[in-house]
Amino acid sequence: MANNHLANPDAELAPLLASVPPAAASMLPDINATRAWLDVNLIAATHRGQEPHLPPKTAYVTKDHTLAVEGGEITVRSYVPASATDGARFPMLFWTHGGGWVIGDLEMDDYYLKILCVELQLVIVSPDYRLAPEYPFPTGINDAFAALKWAKQNTSSFNADLRKGFLVGGPSAGGNLAAVLAHRAKADPEFAQHPLTGQILQYPVTVHPDVVPEEYKENFTAYGQMTDVNMLPTRFMYEFFQLLQGPPADPDVSPLLKPSFDDLPPALVQVCGMDPLRDDGLLYAEKLTKAGVPTRLHVYAGAPHAFHVGFQQTKIAQRFEAELKAGLCWLLAGARGDGRL
Repeated sequence: MANNHLANPDAELAPLLASVPPAAASMLPDINATRAWLDVNLIAATHRGQEPHLPPKTAYVTKDHTLAVEGGEITVRSYVPASATDGARFPMLFWTHGGGWVIGDLEMDDYYLKILCVELQLVIVSPDYRLAPEYPFPTGINDAFAALKWAKQNTSSFNADLRKGFLVGGPSAGGNLAAVLAHRAKADPEFAQHPLTGQILQYPVTVHPDVVPEEYKENFTAYGQMTDVNMLPTRFMYEFFQLLQGPPADPDVSPLLKPSFDDLPPALVQVCGMDPLRDDGLLYAEKLTKAGVPTRLHVYAGAPHAFHVGFQQTKIAQRFEAELKAGLCWLLAGARGDGRL
């Protein structure tokens, strides 16, 4: 029960949240309708809010690449600062979008990544991994890992220098994928010469609620608290897991269950207090810290899942973005060896 107070609504957000329509009873009857609603409403609204902050088109170059993967092909999008034409080389961020493994595409974070690319002078690579239920677990994580390997092997195409930083990151289910990618890369000899140097986990999914270890159950209460919230109620998470079709206790579904956290890259973890995934992030950050992994944890008390996307004008959302950028700089400074982690 230690974290329940974090769900008390933020004073500035509370009246805004009151205007949010109640969440649907279920997504399951028509997942394609849910995807269409997301495109028309959420993504469009997000882009409208981010558009004033977009850098000029001359400041970056985007390109869509086709990558062959097991059983098909996916698109991988790259964002490169335009100053690369002057011979400059940049750190790389590999970004996996959210959406519960079943919703979303490259457009979801497109404006966001353009802003980060230019402001922080980062190469960003983002895969359009295949979605469940059409492509059940482990297709999505396998696609993402194949794309991560491809990006590592093709740094010259992006003017990237992994010695300056090699990060993975993402929100929600994308944070789940990023966490699993960090574990996979740690264990893969192909990454021995250029290991990941950081991970950005924004309100990540880290454990299926049915397999929470006994030692953590006392502090795993968010699912019980968030049954009636309008932004990602608990029932949606159960439906996402159902559509994913992954074994709950598989560590690639529930990375909190990974047997070892030793030697993982430093982590920035951002957690929303009014979110069924609150305790996923808190427990994962705790386990990283206990394993000696340098970890920055930021908690946004009284803020719902992905609040910074829909309520960009609020002070707490602005703090979220500022702490993301500061955390990215912290991770990059550590990779270069010119900052303390």
